[in-house]
Amino acid sequence: MTVVTIPILPSPDLDATARFYATLGFTAQERHPEYLVASRADGAELHFFPHPDMDPKVDAGGCYVRFTTAAEARELHDEWAALDLGDARLHPPVETDYGLLEFALIDPHGNLLRIGGFLGR
Repeated sequence: MTVVTIPILPSPDLDATARFYATLGFTAQERHPEYLVASRADGAELHFFPHPDMDPKVDAGGCYVRFTTAAEARELHDEWAALDLGDARLHPPVETDYGLLEFALIDPHGNLLRIGGFLGR
């Protein structure tokens, strides 16, 4: 059995969200007035729903994207670090005491993407 989980994150403006995530290599696979599905060639997929009154201090969402290896996570961080991410905040990778290399991206709307990969693989 294969199980896939996909986060559904809030967005105050689906068009702005689609543009920002396109910068990160995501393509809008589906775009409806009430929904956005964005995915990358590496298999990462995010869904967004409209939340026009979103307050990032109260309403932001979050998810975890886990790669098999730390090298894959670091490669993604380095790819994103070379981009102009505007109001987004990209945090550097750190090695955790629980065996993962992790970094975080906070998108312009306050959603947290924590990305990691297993050390030693």
